[in-house]
Amino acid sequence: MKIGFNNDWFFGREGEKDKVRVCVPHDAMLGEPRTDDSAGGKNTGWFAGRDYEYVKTFECPTEWKNGRIYFEFEGVYRKAEVYLNGTKVAFHPYGYGNFYVDVTDKLNFGGTNTVTVKAKNAEQPNSRWYTGAGIYRPVWLYVLPEK
Repeated sequence: MKIGFNNDWFFGREGEKDKVRVCVPHDAMLGEPRTDDSAGGKNTGWFAGRDYEYVKTFECPTEWKNGRIYFEFEGVYRKAEVYLNGTKVAFHPYGYGNFYVDVTDKLNFGGTNTVTVKAKNAEQPNSRWYTGAGIYRPVWLYVLPEK
């Protein structure tokens, strides 16, 4: 089963409490100020780079317990860290490719779960062109049968 996992994320700068509801794909960098002294300069469209956090809470049915559960992130720019229920479950440094995360052993079946994705884009410059930042491609949840 392939389930779209794009709605009802809460987004904000890492370390700040204020979060706004967003749908992904989402370009976090577009919410930043443009300044002549941005470290990325013209390559980033004069936007400042920051580190961002996305949080989503979801229910995990008990029926999924006999399967394998994966997330697919089609694109997170950059240095993505993925946490499930407070435990780090993945790190993906490259900002342009998709990646999968097996979360089967970390899920609270029959209960509430929280996935947190951190995207590190404060180190500037980090590209020769405008990359955007954050979860900029769709996210999928896969429920697969056990082998």
